[in-house]
Amino acid sequence: MLFLLSLEFGIKFVKYFIDMYEMLGNQYFLARNYSRAAENLEKALRKNPRNKRVRRKLIICYTQLGEVEKALNTFISLIKEDVDFVINTDPIDDDCPCSELVFDLERKVAERGESLNDLIVLGILWLYCNVDRSWNYFLQASRMNPDEARIKSVLSILKPRIDHPKLNQQKGGCAI
Repeated sequence: MLFLLSLEFGIKFVKYFIDMYEMLGNQYFLARNYSRAAENLEKALRKNPRNKRVRRKLIICYTQLGEVEKALNTFISLIKEDVDFVINTDPIDDDCPCSELVFDLERKVAERGESLNDLIVLGILWLYCNVDRSWNYFLQASRMNPDEARIKSVLSILKPRIDHPKLNQQKGGCAI
C-alpha cells in the first residue's frame, strides 16, 4: 500500500513539473519572450513528447528565434499527426500572434527580398491562419529548392486542403 501511495505521489509530482514548465512557457509566450518560452516549452516537451499544444507554440518560438530547421521539423511532425490542430488554432484562445508576425515578415521580405527560410517561415505561420496562403508560400519555397523533401512533404499534406476547400473550415482561425 505504501508503495502505491509513493508511486501515486511520484506521478503527481512529475505531472506538476511538466505542467509547471508548460505554464511558465505559456507565460513567456504571452509576453512574446520567445527564447524563454522555448526553453520552458522544450522542458515540458521532453516530459511529454506528444503534447500538441506545446509543439504548436514551440514552432512559433523557433520561427521567431531564427531556428528554421527546428521549426520546420517540429511543424512537419505535428501536421503529419494532426494538420487540423494547426489549422484550427484560435488566435484569441490560443494567443496566436501569427497574424502580426506574418505581416511583419512580409513587409521585411518586400524591403529586402525573399530567401528560402523566409518562404518556409511564412508558409508555417500562415497555416495557423490561412491554408491557401500557407500553400502558396510552400509552393514558392518548392520552386526555389525543388529537391527539398520536407517541403514536398508539407505540400503533400496540404494538397487535399487545396483540392477540397470545404476541409478548411477553420474554427477560430485568423480569417485573414
